[in-house]
Amino acid sequence: MINDRLILLNKRLHFTLFFVFSTFFAFAQDGEMIVTGVYKGSNLYVENPMLHDGSFCVSRVIINNSEMQKLPKASAFEIELSHIQKGDHISVILYHSNDCVPRILNPNAIRDKGHFQFIELDVTEEGLEWETSGEAAEGSFMVLRYEHDSWVEDMIVQGKSDERKNKYHYKVLHHSGLNKYKLKYIEITGKVYNSEVLAHESSSEQVKFYPNRVSETLSFTRPVRFEILDQYGKVVLNGNDSKVDCSVLAGGRYYFVNYDNKTERFFKK
Repeated sequence: MINDRLILLNKRLHFTLFFVFSTFFAFAQDGEMIVTGVYKGSNLYVENPMLHDGSFCVSRVIINNSEMQKLPKASAFEIELSHIQKGDHISVILYHSNDCVPRILNPNAIRDKGHFQFIELDVTEEGLEWETSGEAAEGSFMVLRYEHDSWVEDMIVQGKSDERKNKYHYKVLHHSGLNKYKLKYIEITGKVYNSEVLAHESSSEQVKFYPNRVSETLSFTRPVRFEILDQYGKVVLNGNDSKVDCSVLAGGRYYFVNYDNKTERFFKK
């Protein structure tokens, strides 16, 4: 009876030692690749070499402390990141065999360049909205509008100077039809970052002006950005209103008025 117990204990001891050394050996064989960055809206793609025994290089993937479920058994696979907010930090750990090295095929997708980025851009009937990260101290935004075949400055918006995510809303008065805008972020050093062009088809009605022969006041059918130019193309009046006091203009000549992304002419009596 005692001998049987000794044999059983001996077997258990051998099993325990085998498990401990096997576990240690398994961990010793695991390599670890850590990739960090910022989520910009794209997933990561991994090259995953096949080993001699038919298994694959990567054994586990950890994304921001959460393990990736259902790791594909394939020579390449995708790491889904859409559950992460744009601009948030990403840490991806790839556990792999020491007999191979996996490779991130598109590292630039999350590479933190360490500088300013436009994260989100949108334009609605109410105005422009944008979100940024990595702002420098005393940086500012220039809002540009496409009018009369050229980009013109609409407004300067002071930045929040926070390296984390910042949100902005800027109310604009669209002209009828297609409107185009873009943003410039300007650091105090003079470095400039340009946004993509934003387009918006406004549902507002076309603006008209009256009368064609003006004594004192030129009127628009709704408030609008305008410029009044003399015969030499010099801007003599500008603003954003539904009425323009033209009493200061010299009479007996024609003037041009830029408004609602078009140019027309009137006579000052």
